[in-house]
Amino acid sequence: MSDAELYFKPWAYFWVVQFLGVLLLFTGLGYKISFYFKARRRSLYNEPDFLIMLKTFFREVLFQKQLAEKSAARWLAHMLIFYGFIGLLMLSAIAVVLEMVIPESSRVSLYMLEGAGHNYYKAAGDLFGLAILAGLAMAIIRRYIKKDSQLYTDADDTVTLAALFLLVASGFLLEAARISMTMPGTEVTYSFIGYRLAALFSGDANVGGLATGLWVFHATLNAILLAYIPHSKFMHIINGPVEIVLNASEERMRGDLYI
Repeated sequence: MSDAELYFKPWAYFWVVQFLGVLLLFTGLGYKISFYFKARRRSLYNEPDFLIMLKTFFREVLFQKQLAEKSAARWLAHMLIFYGFIGLLMLSAIAVVLEMVIPESSRVSLYMLEGAGHNYYKAAGDLFGLAILAGLAMAIIRRYIKKDSQLYTDADDTVTLAALFLLVASGFLLEAARISMTMPGTEVTYSFIGYRLAALFSGDANVGGLATGLWVFHATLNAILLAYIPHSKFMHIINGPVEIVLNASEERMRGDLYI
């Protein structure tokens, strides 16, 4: 029995909520970006230095050099959440391509759905999810337990952290429920988190219904998060890198930062 037949998945509902989530995401981003460029002053320099902008992208956006110099703990938490989130987004995109674009009979599809690629895909999903949980744990300790005086924690921070935790946790539980409905095999050990949580559903006659409920919850929360991004502190993932890269050329020409 294939994974698709293990429990009911309301795909029509999935595509509707994901479409709405993506639509609201890009609508919000469009508004934010248009407002940003309207408010931004005309560049003082006519010829931007694209080389320094590229260097800045790698140094400050991908590796967060300035944050690392301020606090190694903050840098590690940020990188775990950022790259864990980006990794899960990439895996979701791969899943959509396999579902909608690549023919089921193709070698790529067979490799990813039934071959070794499926195992690596599951391992990557657990790894990225674990990275987010580790980063969230560090952020929660710093904000709510140690209560760092340098941080101001508001309701948006709480909502963001809670939503990310629920998204990852529901994903792990869904994977655990799926594994509990399959025959034991070496391939399930690649889902090293879901495999260990599968015992929670062992012997449950209603595991199929629970899996469907988790699937719907996970899909709904994912769509809500997409719509929420432009109006939350998730936006710093987008506008922070854009601001840093756009300013790098002028700062280089003035000689006040990127020397």
